Amino acid sequence: MGIRNLATVGLAVLVCVSGALAQDQDKDKEKKKDEGAKNYLGIKGGIYMPTDSEIRDIFGTTIPVFGLSFDDFTRQADKWRLTFDLDFITGRNGDDKFFAAPFMGSVGRVFGSRSDQWRPYVRFGLGGAYFDYSITRRSTLERFSEKRFGFGGEAEAGFFVGERVRVSAKYLWFSKVDDFDFSGLQITATLNLIRF
Repeated sequence: MGIRNLATVGLAVLVCVSGALAQDQDKDKEKKKDEGAKNYLGIKGGIYMPTDSEIRDIFGTTIPVFGLSFDDFTRQADKWRLTFDLDFITGRNGDDKFFAAPFMGSVGRVFGSRSDQWRPYVRFGLGGAYFDYSITRRSTLERFSEKRFGFGGEAEAGFFVGERVRVSAKYLWFSKVDDFDFSGLQITATLNLIRF
């Protein structure tokens, strides 16, 4: 089974399991409403779709992505809250490989009532990214192998299912490195596991 198929199956399992957990959480949602802070550490998985044709030609149209998320904006709807994300995007094709680890600080806002099963949200952020890549440029056959940091930004929209499950689509913009543009669209499901 290829890495893309494995990522797709993993994402499907994550969505199914998280849906069941969300239903359990809704049963005691009323009891938790008046408790203190609801900060969550979550795990996420999904696919990353590069927008640059050169990167797509080398690594394909979908690349697996995994990550961690720190959320506290489920606590109060209709208020802007600070959130953090760390993603791990990795692609390989023969001798060509790349790894990107964007770390973003974002402000997000959830809409709707806490009693709603489905709540939409938006968020926007800035941050940096670590890149590790070895790529032969097809047009010149020149080999680039670097480890460096760059800048990034994100715009994201999605929805919460209960408090613990988030499904989202976001555009990640990265500064170019060696004229490679690793920017792209990311679709993920996040399961908030640890509450503190």
